[in-house]
Amino acid sequence: MEVFGFLSAAILFILLYIDKANTFPSRSIKSECPRLYPKLFKGCIPRGNTSAGYFEEITDINTLKPCVLQCCLKAACNVAFMSDDKCYHVACTSNELCIPTINRNPQTVDHVNMMLVKPTDDESWEDVLAPQEFSESPVDREMYNLLNVYKNLDNDGFLDEDIYTMSCEVGVDNSCQMPNEICVQKHERSRSGVCECKSGFERQEDGDCLPISLKRISLPDLITEKILNIVNKSAPITKKPLSVIAESKQVKLPKNEVTLVATTMPKEYADDKYQYEWTSLHQPEGSTAVKHQNNNELHLEQLTEGTYEFKVSVSTLTSYGETFVNVTVLPEARINTPPTIIITPANQTIKQPNTAAVLDASSSTDDDGIISWHWELQQGPLGYEPELKDSPTLQLNDLTKPGNYTFKLTVTDTDKATSSTTANITVLAVTDYPPEANAGEDKIIYLPHNNITLNGSLSTDDHAITTWEWTKSADDAQKTVDMQNTRTPYLQLSNLQEGVYTFTLKVTDSANQSSTAQVHVFVKPPTNKPPVAEAGANVTISLPQTWAIVDGSNSSDDNGITWYKWEQLEGPSTISFKDSNSSKTNVTGLTKGLYALKLTVSDDNNNLASDLTYIIVNQNKNQKPTANAGPDFVLELPVNGLIINGSESKDDWEIVKWQWTRDEKSLAVGNIVEKTDQSPILILTDVSVGTYIFNLTVYDKQGLFDTDSVSVVVKNDPKLFHLVELTVDVNAKLLTEAQFNILKAKLALLVNDGSTLHVRNVESESRTDKVKMTFYLEDPNGQSLPANDVVQHLRQKLQVDASLLGFSVTKLQTAICQNNCSDHGVCNEVTRECECEVFWMHDMFKVYFKSDEDSDCSWSVLYVVLGLICGVVTFLGCTWALVYICYKWCYSRHNVNKPTNYKLIEDTDDLPPFSSRKINLSDSDTDSDVVFETRSKPPRFSDSRNGHKPSRNGYVKASRRIKT
Repeated sequence: MEVFGFLSAAILFILLYIDKANTFPSRSIKSECPRLYPKLFKGCIPRGNTSAGYFEEITDINTLKPCVLQCCLKAACNVAFMSDDKCYHVACTSNELCIPTINRNPQTVDHVNMMLVKPTDDESWEDVLAPQEFSESPVDREMYNLLNVYKNLDNDGFLDEDIYTMSCEVGVDNSCQMPNEICVQKHERSRSGVCECKSGFERQEDGDCLPISLKRISLPDLITEKILNIVNKSAPITKKPLSVIAESKQVKLPKNEVTLVATTMPKEYADDKYQYEWTSLHQPEGSTAVKHQNNNELHLEQLTEGTYEFKVSVSTLTSYGETFVNVTVLPEARINTPPTIIITPANQTIKQPNTAAVLDASSSTDDDGIISWHWELQQGPLGYEPELKDSPTLQLNDLTKPGNYTFKLTVTDTDKATSSTTANITVLAVTDYPPEANAGEDKIIYLPHNNITLNGSLSTDDHAITTWEWTKSADDAQKTVDMQNTRTPYLQLSNLQEGVYTFTLKVTDSANQSSTAQVHVFVKPPTNKPPVAEAGANVTISLPQTWAIVDGSNSSDDNGITWYKWEQLEGPSTISFKDSNSSKTNVTGLTKGLYALKLTVSDDNNNLASDLTYIIVNQNKNQKPTANAGPDFVLELPVNGLIINGSESKDDWEIVKWQWTRDEKSLAVGNIVEKTDQSPILILTDVSVGTYIFNLTVYDKQGLFDTDSVSVVVKNDPKLFHLVELTVDVNAKLLTEAQFNILKAKLALLVNDGSTLHVRNVESESRTDKVKMTFYLEDPNGQSLPANDVVQHLRQKLQVDASLLGFSVTKLQTAICQNNCSDHGVCNEVTRECECEVFWMHDMFKVYFKSDEDSDCSWSVLYVVLGLICGVVTFLGCTWALVYICYKWCYSRHNVNKPTNYKLIEDTDDLPPFSSRKINLSDSDTDSDVVFETRSKPPRFSDSRNGHKPSRNGYVKASRRIKT
């Protein structure tokens, strides 16, 4: 039987596979309904029949294909069902109820068809049908279904090729989009047609047209081949089936144990024992049940509420069987009680303009549990339709209409038992009600306590109370009392007498509506005696002890003392109490003399009593004072003054003289404020950088003294090298605060972006009385900027426009001179000029050509002298060389152009034309001794031509003649 079942299941699987290979859902159906199961079930109806879901008849459709397409487009349609020519859309309750099953009615089996369109959940129809197709049904039933499915597949008219037809236009290129398709004209006079496969091609499962050579194997041949392959396989070895029966049990707590028994058919024999195996499949969470197995029996203990599932397997070498059994443990039986509803508040009133209210039913109870809440409006103003949320607490925010609202709450418990109740909300319109006066509670006081304050602040009004008025009753006209603050909520009464007083409070609101209330004050006679104060005996001590204990614990009262208070009346110094509100306390700070102390006590009626005690402080032996000039400390400039406190110096009696003196090692700079060197606190102004040492000497009345020293180190200003001084041309006596603020604002705009200006001080410049402002800059990180950079930046700004600050700037420099003078000098703080060391001097180029730059000492005197000497020697050498070169050149030129000429004296060509000229003759009057004469060479640049000068006014100089 198992072989037949397996064989039928295999055949059904093959048919389904072939079915999918031979069915072609249309392209339109694929796109519109991708989850459609591609199989037409003829003669089938849903398994659940009419209870499978909601059947909707579609009256305008009478064929299957439009019925399926219309179902694909509807969200609530799962199955398309046809009965003759009527179309029904089925909205399935579940997938299982809509599984196709053969119609057993022979009269209608040929009139019904159905298509599975889409499942009710995310599963596919293949997943839903798989368990059904491979079920363990009898072989004849399986073969019947198998053949029926095959018949349906072979005669499926719904899945014809014509469902692939797509409209096209004849003669238009690419009118058919799929490969191997052509547009075939359907009507002679129309260009419209349908797409069909070309000749020699056949449409496949996916709609493509493929060659006929790839045609599928015929259905019968494929079935036959698959069946033979299955049959020819070796059949598996099977065991004889055993019928195993085990009865499921049900127990109800508090019983928590049960025994399960498994029986078999056939029964076991002595020579063939059965093997029993009990397997737990499921048990309640947290269960700790104890299991005892004895062959075919399983005993369970310590069961808890829930379901236990077991599988029992029975086997031998030749047989096998199994079954399943359950144990259901029920809770203890109980009688259900309907839930109890508690709405808080059940009735409430709200006044406009308030529009919100809350109804809280979370305090409702049930013996098992409430599973649902439902609110509904039973009564309300016309037009009020709220949306009520089903929750334990109902919050309403739209009660805008005055009237009565009734809300009904229905709750359901786990046993579906329900209870209902209502809650009322009254919304009152805006109304100005009169105020309600409240003068407070009646009061009782006891003499001698004769004052009290009445409180009427509890009076109320829906808007506001504007006036308060307290009056005394006319019946109490003869009773004296002092009344204060009668126009306020708090009435102060004093000087009350014994008796009963009646006071009336009248309050008035903004609408001039009023209300009154009365309060009574009962003044009773004293009920007890005043307390008795006892400050204790006088105390006498001797220095150096400066403390004493006073004891007032012996004070008494008939009802008890409520508080104590100690205070000093007189004494040579001010003393301190460790606890001035205690019966016994310690007094400190005593000196020589007499102290008077007062103790005041009170009882519960505020009755007071007081007593005095004295402390006498004697001095048997004088102790010298102890000087204390204070601890050493360090200060940083700038400081306005130096304060040294020596007030911690002490003496057993009194210090009568203080004297501060400057130590010889101390700086002498600084002025002592007038007479502070003769007081406990020394004040020193105009301090400078260095160490100050002061000695404090204190004296008592007997002339004893003591000395202490204190050292104060004054350090340089940490921002000294960041300070900039700006002097403006305005008299310090004329600069107002408004002008100074404008100057600061303009200066802040000139500094670097993001920098913060901090003004250190503003003062009058000595000698000129001009305003000098000292400041520094900080970058966004809080770091101070170098003063040189700030000065350089501001100078560049002011060179562009000197009037940027609104005042003429006469001086802009760092607070101290930061010029290092080339490391060969010292900068003068007054003149800001460098004072050079020996053998060093100023840069002359900066002195005479660049006066705006800082002075320096970059020139060495030695090198300057050597340079000058070298320069002079070079100059003289160059001059001599130039003169020498000129001389040599001129001399060589004259010698080349004009050599010396010698002529005979008889040659008279050179004689002057006139003999009347004066002629220098030689010593001889005759010419006989003259052999020749010489002529000097004319200068290079003379006016001579060819060796002759022109005569001056006809004068010819005679040649020099040489005698022979």
